[in-house]
Amino acid sequence: MKTLIMKIYSLFFLFFTTFLIAQNKTDTLNLSEIPTQFTLSKKIHETSGVEFYNDFLYTLNDSGNQPEIYKLNSQNGEIIQTIKIKDATNVDWEEIARKGDTLFIGDFGNNLGNRKDLTIYSIIIPQGTLSKNIEINILHTYYFNFEDQINFNNKEYLVTNFDCEAFVYYDKKLHIFTKRWGDYQTTHYELNLNTTKKTLTAKKIETFNTECVITGADIYNKELYLIGYTKDGLAYTWKFINFSDGKFFNGEAQKTFIGLTPMISQTEGIAISKDKIYITGEEMNYSLFKVQPTLYIIDKNKL
Repeated sequence: MKTLIMKIYSLFFLFFTTFLIAQNKTDTLNLSEIPTQFTLSKKIHETSGVEFYNDFLYTLNDSGNQPEIYKLNSQNGEIIQTIKIKDATNVDWEEIARKGDTLFIGDFGNNLGNRKDLTIYSIIIPQGTLSKNIEINILHTYYFNFEDQINFNNKEYLVTNFDCEAFVYYDKKLHIFTKRWGDYQTTHYELNLNTTKKTLTAKKIETFNTECVITGADIYNKELYLIGYTKDGLAYTWKFINFSDGKFFNGEAQKTFIGLTPMISQTEGIAISKDKIYITGEEMNYSLFKVQPTLYIIDKNKL
């Protein structure tokens, strides 16, 4: 059965790739054919964000899981250390961003768009300990809302434009990218942390038609990367360069089709280093499609 499914997928991928090339709309890179890919531990089966620091990867699970960060070997994805965050709650952790040795944890997953407790934690990345299990304190807790959201009464699943799973730290601010189920776009908001306000306001900056919902982001050397997928399971990355004036979407944009989520997993995280791109996907277990949580490692010049 698995062989048949793979054959069907390969034929579909070939057809879809040919269509995209004919339309001249996007590049393609089939993650299922990437030689450097590793099945992740079941302990991180809902890996929902990833960050690279000092030759290690850091990831987390999303809603309902433990308030923990997992330090991974960046060569094979094996868990090296579990970092428990004291006094933190994992309502719906979806993303990690980094400023130096400070990690920001985005507890802002918002499938219904009705959360009024959107939260970002910050911690200092532990160094110099070989213990496999450690516990650390929160550095700061930030609460925020979106400046243009006035309605919190939605009860329908996967229609809101105020879901969120992606952010980066850049130019002394956090930059948040929404997961807009309503129109497959993303809105870029800025969050200024240098304030004494109890609840911060995410300032709306710009909107871009990503043609998919955005589930992860990272920035390296003035190159912004976003990752996401459609309800139909088409997975994509976006790369933005040559941007200016605090607006990422006024520069050049490159879209890449990276495969079907029923075959490559539900792509949730992306991290960038000097020469590598790391993509994590959470476990999928639907009917005929069963995909393990996976780490993909790609040479940067291929994406």
